[in-house]
Amino acid sequence: MELKLDRTKPPVTGKPRDLLFPEYYEQVFSNGVKLYVINDSRLPLVTTRIIFKTGSSEDEFESENKSGLASIVSELITKGTNSLKATEIAEKIDYHGAVLSSGCDYDATYITSSSLKKYFPFIFSLTFDLIRESVFSEEELQREKNQVINSLLSCYDEGEFLAERLFKKIVYKNSPYANNIEGIVSSVNNIKRDDILNFYKSFYAPANMVIALVGDITPVEAEKLVISKLTGWDSQAIKNRPVPKTRFEQKTKSYIYDRKGAVQSNIRLGHLGIERKNPDFVKISVMNTLLGGYFTSRINKNLREVNGFTYGARSYFSWKKFQGDFSVETDVKNSLTAKAVKEIIYEIKKIRDEFVTEDELFSVKNYLSGNFPLQLETPNAIATKVLNLELYELDKNFYNTYITAINSVTKEDIKNCAEKYLHPENLAIAIVSNLSETKKEMEEIGEVEVAEKIDE
Repeated sequence: MELKLDRTKPPVTGKPRDLLFPEYYEQVFSNGVKLYVINDSRLPLVTTRIIFKTGSSEDEFESENKSGLASIVSELITKGTNSLKATEIAEKIDYHGAVLSSGCDYDATYITSSSLKKYFPFIFSLTFDLIRESVFSEEELQREKNQVINSLLSCYDEGEFLAERLFKKIVYKNSPYANNIEGIVSSVNNIKRDDILNFYKSFYAPANMVIALVGDITPVEAEKLVISKLTGWDSQAIKNRPVPKTRFEQKTKSYIYDRKGAVQSNIRLGHLGIERKNPDFVKISVMNTLLGGYFTSRINKNLREVNGFTYGARSYFSWKKFQGDFSVETDVKNSLTAKAVKEIIYEIKKIRDEFVTEDELFSVKNYLSGNFPLQLETPNAIATKVLNLELYELDKNFYNTYITAINSVTKEDIKNCAEKYLHPENLAIAIVSNLSETKKEMEEIGEVEVAEKIDE
């Protein structure tokens, strides 16, 4: 019997299924170091991702006007030991065909390396030597400070950077989350070698350290190697401090930084959001994606397709360990600034006041369900997600049930989340623009304050 394909009907698709997150081995050593191992022997590669559970949010706790301190420490950690200069380290990494990088965000510092399995013991040993024996030379510190300052000076000519900085300062006020991770020119100039050494001694310690190894390595091999590098490294108390939470704006207010000669406005608007371990995280993710989190979202369709105001507009929930923010960003002609802001506010109110359609919700669920496996394509991505479970104190089963959780969200959940977490009456609107062309129209929306300066 010959089977015929009826091309007049779309194929029947099944319900999205959970993607089984790779199993991992977990161990805690006596000095506080935590180890996670994910064995994947398909390729002879091993990736190491190490985090210290301290990031740039700790900068201002250390001393006044030292933002950028954690970032500089994280960069200098790979720039020299008593026996190796920065150039020699780079040569060894290149010779072995390996990759080594470091940096920090608000909540953590990371060091990542990747190499062929046959070179992994050497690369891992080198990475640990950098962590334990870095010297933070004055020469490297000055070079790093100059690079950061030059980068910042170039960023001050970019409207997008300035709008983001203005928005963070308004929303987070005196919180460390208001600071730029890389610091500002005056704070970077303030950083001395003693500051570097004090920060390093305080936070680069076993009890603050988590290691994830992903690739062609067994838990037995991993444990043996880690133990060999932990010898003589005693535990010490860590004084990580929670970031104090700031309060909402009590009304919608615009802050305009005058960028004379600018032909377009860089707009960032929003308010305080959620911390990463919020129990509504998945529901909020679905809601925000529908509102402005992907190309066919409501906000992008409104501003780009319907009104032709911009090439793109997007909304975010930027979540951190202790607090986060919700924001919408776009860039439009000066003359369209107020119109664009009004349309964004309209979409925020609409998703609060009305149920989304089943078609919209179906499309968003498919997008998020299909996108999730792409986030697990590289060993570094897998290691990052494992470490996020630890850093943000998430349920160990979070990723195994993620797709089911996405597809169980209802239109009632979307409306409830919008009512709870979106606040169009408390918006901080940060605009970098030609003041003379935007101020009057923005006053129709609410109070306007001219921002005299952003960073120094």
